[in-house]
Amino acid sequence: MPTVSGRLLAGVVSPVLFLAVSYLQMPFNPGLDLTRHAFSYLSIGDTGPIQQTNFVVMGLLNIVAATGLRQAVGGRLGTATAILLALDGLGQIIAGLFTLDPSNGFPAGAPAGLPETVSTHGNLHGVGFGLSMVSWLALLLLLGRVHKDAGDRGWARLSILAAAALLVTAACLMLPFGTVLLYVVLSSTWLFMAATFQHFRLRRQRSPRPRPRAVPGAGRAAGRGTR
Repeated sequence: MPTVSGRLLAGVVSPVLFLAVSYLQMPFNPGLDLTRHAFSYLSIGDTGPIQQTNFVVMGLLNIVAATGLRQAVGGRLGTATAILLALDGLGQIIAGLFTLDPSNGFPAGAPAGLPETVSTHGNLHGVGFGLSMVSWLALLLLLGRVHKDAGDRGWARLSILAAAALLVTAACLMLPFGTVLLYVVLSSTWLFMAATFQHFRLRRQRSPRPRPRAVPGAGRAAGRGTR
């Protein structure tokens, strides 16, 4: 079983790996337009299997990180944050296993706008995306409380700011600049999550280890044994 620090490391790696793999695929997907096509469109492009795997790996890493977060935070807040992160990971796995329908002119031959009917896998992709985003938003708000209780007011403000940015982005998705805003906010907020998990790792490493409790009478018994 990996250590708590090792499981928290999964939370550091998860968003960084996802972003790196996603952006590296973009030049190999002709017709992909960052002003119209979000990360999920990569799953139906020329590198589709890679992006699907990318989503699933991210989700699995977040579920592993959730077990470390539970112990790093502790108490009811630790349980709540772990559940939310695990649900976020589950949503990412669902979004990876089930792709959205071709639309907005991607890939080649797709409808110029949204499809007239949405397939089962397209609906399931939407369910996964929705579960991930709602859980992530709630997690950021709860992490704000965790940081505040720990006296990390700067981290608390950043968590609330990240949650607010996600809400604004969701409200602007259908606007002309919505997809560009989505890229900016998702990328920056995922990197903030990676920094948050690294912060928990460092704080855990700096915290003093509890000393073993002495057993009453052990010293006297040992003394008698040497006479």
